[in-house]
Amino acid sequence: MFIPVTDKIYLVAPYERGNFPNSFSFYIDDEVPTLIDTPLTFWAQAFQAEMGARPVKRILNTHFHRDHTGCNHLFPDAEVYAHPADIPPMLSRENFMHFYGLDRYADRNVVEGLMSWIQWRPSTVTHELKDGQIINLGDIELTVIHTPGHTPGHCVFYWEKEGLLFSGDIDLTSFGPWYGNVNSDITQLIESIEKLINLNPRVICSGHKGVIEHNVRDQLNRYLDRLLEKEENVLKALKKPLTLDELVERKLVYGRWGKPEEQFHYFEKISVMVHLRRLQELQLVEEYQGKYRAVNQPPCQCAHM
Repeated sequence: MFIPVTDKIYLVAPYERGNFPNSFSFYIDDEVPTLIDTPLTFWAQAFQAEMGARPVKRILNTHFHRDHTGCNHLFPDAEVYAHPADIPPMLSRENFMHFYGLDRYADRNVVEGLMSWIQWRPSTVTHELKDGQIINLGDIELTVIHTPGHTPGHCVFYWEKEGLLFSGDIDLTSFGPWYGNVNSDITQLIESIEKLINLNPRVICSGHKGVIEHNVRDQLNRYLDRLLEKEENVLKALKKPLTLDELVERKLVYGRWGKPEEQFHYFEKISVMVHLRRLQELQLVEEYQGKYRAVNQPPCQCAHM
């Protein structure tokens, strides 16, 4: 797909749907032809066919995940921009595994299966993104907004003149926010989403939902509520002390697991760990004799802290 969003911006994707493992990239046909994100490596041939002979002088990566950087290598002459907090896993396989927690929490089958599937390869990074930086592409000027939480260096790009926001993986999907890396941070993620609610963009170009033009603020609020609902469900479950494994088996984050189940189990576990870390910091949950339990405090404290 190569679909116009404006006279200079195009949605690019190998397939119609953007749900993971698919994703949407955006091509800006301006004085500096630019791509915002590239899909997983195994879509390389289809993505290259969609792009055709269009020039790419710059790639702006919202974050390091492979469904947003996987085809960077198709454009070896392009400048590649990323936030410094997300550059290490783009350059090093070891750092990539460390950011995902694979080197500490995953068994061999999960590591081998995931790394083989995503076809990890290093990406060149030539420039660092900074919060508040203005990136001039010609007629279009984008403001960099650092929105950590999903990953430490996640950024969005805002065309203020048109109220158009490239939101990466603050994607407004029905699943809600994703925080399945060991260095994901739910408190930061909440703050980042609230920052975009206050920004009140007119249009969002999402990495997995595409172009969103209606009820944008309401959709951002519902997206945040989905995260808070999951957190509240974790707290409710912990009215009875549970081990980490017992909590994971309740599938409170994913709801149901697809295939391969061991990978879903792994990311459920990491997501629950991220929830527990935040809830312990808020003193709403404590660990006692190998189990986690809710502390007797008002449940509303978990929201918007």
